[in-house]
Amino acid sequence: MCLAAFAVIQLLVPTGLFTVSFRGRLLWIPLLAAEAKPRAARKLARQRVVVRLEAHHALETAALAAD
Repeated sequence: MCLAAFAVIQLLVPTGLFTVSFRGRLLWIPLLAAEAKPRAARKLARQRVVVRLEAHHALETAALAAD
């Protein structure tokens, strides 16, 4: 979410609607870094769910083939 807000502000700065100082832009660094951790955790969680679903599907397919 922070990345989207940052991108919108960066797009609006050249239009003159916003003025952002260098220090103001530096304040985004910790916000963007903090957002990266949950994004990585969500990606890992999605990968784990996919692996579990594939394993479950393989077991069901093997059980149906054995019948």
